[in-house]
Amino acid sequence: MKIKKGVVIQKMGDTFVAYDNATSTLHELNEVAYDILLALEKGKSKGKIANLLSSKYLGSQRKAEKDLNEFLKELKTKNLIEGRK
Repeated sequence: MKIKKGVVIQKMGDTFVAYDNATSTLHELNEVAYDILLALEKGKSKGKIANLLSSKYLGSQRKAEKDLNEFLKELKTKNLIEGRK
């Protein structure tokens, strides 16, 4: 999976955002979502992203994978990412 062309992610002060140029929509993110999108932007695999989440936030690898899959579905629904799972 990768971030859809035209979607820009940024940290603005203490706020994290994703801006979709195609729809002119601004999505406010939390730090975890921002880290996931940054990792996708860098081409990291789902496994590596889950490892990052597990070590930085969640502790459990299984919970990190589950939460990541749920969030990726949400991003797909919002048309911010493309590609297969």
